[in-house]
Formats: sequence, C-alpha cells, structure tokens
Amino acid sequence: MPKISAFGVVLVATTLCLVSTNAGAQGAQTAEGAQTFLATMAKRGFARATFLDTLGRPNYVAGTHTVEISRIKLSIKEEKSTNAVEKSLGEFALTDLAYGDAQGTADACTTRIDGIQMPASAYEHSSTSWEEPGFMVSVTVMKNESWNYTEGFRKFAGPHFIDWRQAQVVRSNDGGRIDVRVKGQAFATNILSFVPGDPELADRIEYAAKFLRMSCDEAAATGF
Repeated sequence: MPKISAFGVVLVATTLCLVSTNAGAQGAQTAEGAQTFLATMAKRGFARATFLDTLGRPNYVAGTHTVEISRIKLSIKEEKSTNAVEKSLGEFALTDLAYGDAQGTADACTTRIDGIQMPASAYEHSSTSWEEPGFMVSVTVMKNESWNYTEGFRKFAGPHFIDWRQAQVVRSNDGGRIDVRVKGQAFATNILSFVPGDPELADRIEYAAKFLRMSCDEAAATGF
C-alpha cells in the first residue's frame, strides 16, 4: 500500500475544503439574488408590465382623435375635428427593475418598476388622398388623422411596485410566460410578466419568482 505524506494529506484536505466552499457559494440562494436575476432578465428585454384599472382594462388610456381634411382646387378649404377616444396601449416593455420600497429602503421583498417605455401605439398617424370630380376640374382631397395618447400615458410613469409578500405567480399553459400579479397603488392590479422565449430560461425565472414569493411569505416562519 503506497504511503501518503503529511503534505499530501494537507493538500487533499485543502482541496476538498475549497471545492466544498465553492459549491456552497454557488448554491447560496437569497431574495437579493433572485431580485438581481430578474433585473438581469429585464435588461435582456424579457420583461413586460401591465396595469389594470378598476374595470380590469389593461393599460387603458384616454386620448384625442384629430381629423383634418383639405380640399384643393383653386383655393384650399380645410375642415378639422377632434374627438375624445380611449384604448388599451398593449403591454409595456421594461428594461429597469430594482428592489426597494416607495420610501427608498432596500427591501428585497419589493420590486421597483422603472423605465417603462412609451409604445409606438401612443401616437399614430395616417394620411390619404384622392380625387373628387368637380366643375371643370377635379378636386384633390387630403385627409390626415392622428390618435394621440401621449398625455394620458403620463399616468404610467411610475414608479410601480411588486410586493412579493402578496404576489401571485402564474405560468401560462404553454409554459412560455410567467406573470406576477399584485394589488397596485395607482392601479387596481400590477402585473410583471416575463416572456424569455426559451423553456429552460422560463423555468429559472419561474423558480426565482416563486423563491421570492416563499422567502417573503410572512407566514413561512410557522413552517406551513
């Protein structure tokens, strides 16, 4: 049987200790770590935000619809009308997530939603023209329409918060989407969604979200 020197024993013990330490460091999971992971997913473009009003309408906003009609013959005759309109702007893309409460305290059980990007649907414009028959010469008609919701969009500026103590984590039937729903402050419900487009990454996002939910559950200390 080969002899092992004292130096060899120390080297083996030290190596095992380092392996054990590294494994422990990699396996450590905290609420702060889960928050950082979800923030990274947002920076990669996977996060969305939806805010429901008291009627359950998603990202619903008021705006104006303006119609301008010009008839060009020997002179220009213009008509203009403006009406109030409402619609849903669709999901908002997110790039900035952090953790902390409304008072600025670093609370690992609260996600702060900032950096909501105004969607292209907040302002839309269309222009058409056609010819109408007239006396001696035809009349060119030009119609310009615009739908402007930029003023109404201001109410979504935030910040908004996800309190993981109250959060519900739901994954879609196809597995590609994870929704986190909580009661809002400015809105009836805040929904933070992740759509990574990759099943394995969706698994990791769901795990991080449920880990936060369990870590922040005030009843978890009871063991149930």
